[in-house]
Amino acid sequence: MFNFDEPRYAKVVSDALALRPQIETAVDEICERGYSNIFFIGCGGTWAHTLPMKYWVDTTTAAVDVRCEIASEFLACPPKAFGKESICVFSTRTGTTPEIIEAAKYCQASGARTMMYVSNDGTPATEFADYKFYSFAEDDVLCEAIYSYQIPLVARFLKNAGAFPKYDVFMDEFGQIQPYLLKAKQDQDVRCAAMAEDFKDLDYHMVLGSGMLWGEAYDYAMCILEEMQWIKAKSIHAAEFFHGTIELCEEGTSLIMLYGEDDTRNLMDRVDNFTHLLADEKGIQLRVNKFDTAEVELPFSDPEFRKIVSPMVIYAITERLSCHLANVRNHPLTTRRYYHQMNY
Repeated sequence: MFNFDEPRYAKVVSDALALRPQIETAVDEICERGYSNIFFIGCGGTWAHTLPMKYWVDTTTAAVDVRCEIASEFLACPPKAFGKESICVFSTRTGTTPEIIEAAKYCQASGARTMMYVSNDGTPATEFADYKFYSFAEDDVLCEAIYSYQIPLVARFLKNAGAFPKYDVFMDEFGQIQPYLLKAKQDQDVRCAAMAEDFKDLDYHMVLGSGMLWGEAYDYAMCILEEMQWIKAKSIHAAEFFHGTIELCEEGTSLIMLYGEDDTRNLMDRVDNFTHLLADEKGIQLRVNKFDTAEVELPFSDPEFRKIVSPMVIYAITERLSCHLANVRNHPLTTRRYYHQMNY
């Protein structure tokens, strides 16, 4: 694969998956002591990656109360449901993001327990972690590492609430996912190279998702296309596409569609059907590119498990598009104008 270190990827994902025993011990201890709710707190991508966890829990049980909060907003106006019995879950690569540090500090000072994944140990954020989970990762594989922490964490809370009887089977099979993710990347590499070449000069993309993949649509539009490539983009929930955004569709408009395997898949189909209707009735051709987790081989015996990992899978394969876009546009994914370049 182009510009990709396969052994490094395998080690990063495997090391993150190896956190399972630590996560189980921590969650079991929390559940034994008792808790009121779980707050996932992040900013940018680390917030976006929490949204699938809430969707998963909300569509599984009412026995576990999960909230997703943007760190700065959480600090500006703490939710009334937050308290000393809350569990606060964080993820950070650098361990130096000011909003994350301040939010974790506030949560701990309020008596809440904090759980934190970090990919750089000994950084300021770890000072405010009651439960710390560390494995090394860099930007191009950070999402897989975060999901390798969040998915087992949520799964264990669900199991302990009596809402995930297939936990042991799922977790054993989830532990085998790394080579499947790598194979998915390999399968998408040539296609993504052609896709990047095709729209390297486009200045606007619509990124659509729903259900478990709404957070990834938000992340890809803002964190990849906008932040890392300086391309105007909009993340659009498939259910809301028809309530405004539809009017912006014109010849050549780019739609990047992230297809998952949960019950909202039909919402994505409705958007796809519209693009064909537009071509047939109006003669307007959109640029439609789909990433579909249903096309990816995974190690699961139960089809329901595929939904759970779909955000991790979609990130793994869209990374190939990001890599090729950076190449054909001569714009490294690490280049920034303002982010971490100045005080604001």
